[in-house]
Amino acid sequence: MSPEKFDLNIASVHHLKSIKGIGQGRAEAIVRYRDKNGPFASVDDLAKVPHVGDMPPRELDQAKQHLMVQSDARAPEHKDAQKIDVNQANVAELRQVSGIGEAHAQAIVAYREEHGKIEDLSAIDQLPYFRDQSELERQRIKKSLKV
Repeated sequence: MSPEKFDLNIASVHHLKSIKGIGQGRAEAIVRYRDKNGPFASVDDLAKVPHVGDMPPRELDQAKQHLMVQSDARAPEHKDAQKIDVNQANVAELRQVSGIGEAHAQAIVAYREEHGKIEDLSAIDQLPYFRDQSELERQRIKKSLKV
């Protein structure tokens, strides 16, 4: 096992499975989750990953010691010029926002196609995938968006 810490948002299956307690299946689950839901905000988000979140707490805590999330790898949250226009952005552009994965981005685009322009960012709270996230996570995502 390497003493080096791996960035959870860019680590490969190969790197992840080198961590004690994370085998091939869990490493693949982490990468799948990241691809579907977007970048991890913190190592604590591992608890949301199927087959990883059900690890014994002590084992999960030990695995977390070998992981980190680079804060500069996430999208800037407070600069208005950096905000993504939720009504103009395509799926790829929406995925640039930390916390928005492929499924989230597709849900936003599908909502716009069905209901028209999003007038208020609170509308995304009820979209599939978003309503399962905590209020704190949704607020963080909305700080990166504009209407």
